[in-house]
Amino acid sequence: MEMKPLKKRNLYLIGAGELGREIESWLSFDKDFLDSWNIIGFLDRNLDALANYPSDYKVIGVPESFDYLPDDAAIMCVASPKIKKRITEVICKKVEIISYISPKAIIAKFTKIGGGVVVCPNAIISTNVILNDYVAVNIGSQIGHDCIIGPYSSIMTNVDLGGHTIIGESVFMGSNSTVIPKIKISDNIFVGAGAIVTRNLRKEGTYSGNPALLLRF
Repeated sequence: MEMKPLKKRNLYLIGAGELGREIESWLSFDKDFLDSWNIIGFLDRNLDALANYPSDYKVIGVPESFDYLPDDAAIMCVASPKIKKRITEVICKKVEIISYISPKAIIAKFTKIGGGVVVCPNAIISTNVILNDYVAVNIGSQIGHDCIIGPYSSIMTNVDLGGHTIIGESVFMGSNSTVIPKIKISDNIFVGAGAIVTRNLRKEGTYSGNPALLLRF
């Protein structure tokens, strides 16, 4: 008896900003993923987010108010931890937010990955790492052994986290930032691009420089 092909589920990309457009590209190379999912389009509060950018899809609605069907799913493509958390707390009750792990990422044994996680190509995640829910790890970043990344945190391009680093909730690690081993970074901290973190960061705010220091406004 001939087997009927499985019906693809509809999938939405939440966020049409820089990370969303990057994830669109990574998905286009992943034939196995596209065999299972039918990408419908982007959902973003800014309906004109793609006005100046080429894309195979359109912004078709706002994620918090979109009329999802029961079998729909979404990928969280928002880099800002605060915005990501705000959207997720609303839409997680309406639609399944799935993880996307690029087949070109390297994930070591004994790593635990939560729900709604995104790991982009060429990321390297060592052994006994914990990525909590809704974490994003962008291209080329390296996460050392025994690290813990808190929920909603975003690790941007080419970040290097030394072993036993503990990252709190809703932390943003800017591109090319570095954290030496055994450092703790508390919740709601923004580490700027290229910063070198050499001591624990406890106070909320933006850190920059080498060594990374809290910016005063």
